[in-house]
Amino acid sequence: MKQSTKELYNSNNDIIGLLQLIKGIGWQSIREQSIQRTLYLTKVLYTFVNDENENLFSDYYFSISVTGPYSELINRSILDLKVREILTEDIEGNLKLSQFDYKFEGDEKKFNWLKTIVYILGIYGENKIFSFTINDPLYKEAIETNSQKTLDTSPENKTVKTLNEFKAAFEETLNDISEISKDEYLELYFEYVFSKIILREE
Repeated sequence: MKQSTKELYNSNNDIIGLLQLIKGIGWQSIREQSIQRTLYLTKVLYTFVNDENENLFSDYYFSISVTGPYSELINRSILDLKVREILTEDIEGNLKLSQFDYKFEGDEKKFNWLKTIVYILGIYGENKIFSFTINDPLYKEAIETNSQKTLDTSPENKTVKTLNEFKAAFEETLNDISEISKDEYLELYFEYVFSKIILREE
């Protein structure tokens, strides 16, 4: 399988998995820009918590756009899924799976990480996610400098460094990390992080 074909196949699976998971938080459809933003967040946060491992979402390269981070691979994948009638789009541009019984054929670790991100998305909503992507140091710097370069999502980027600073400060507020579950930790952690780096909705 050619590399470009393999990347498209993997991206198709990620998007199918994402759309299956969002149904679990009550969403019946999602816009393309929301898929772009969510997968950008997925990649950056994976780097944050797995900085010593290769990023499972390394196929995605993002640049800036007026609506947020943009990946040409995700765009091609969405077009491919629509042509094959796996995704349907309504007149308002909302996308959904034509059937929800599609089998996710990607990496189980990727699916589990997508599940974690959707869990956070379900707590805070898309507006919080959008605020994150336009206010995080990495993206904001690219906008301010009108950079056309691919956004750096390595462990050395400014976003991950900032999140690591928040992580250390956050863990100082906990008595014993071992006594809370992973979901509880994530909920408390992102509540702390978002309260610091995102303007809260009125």
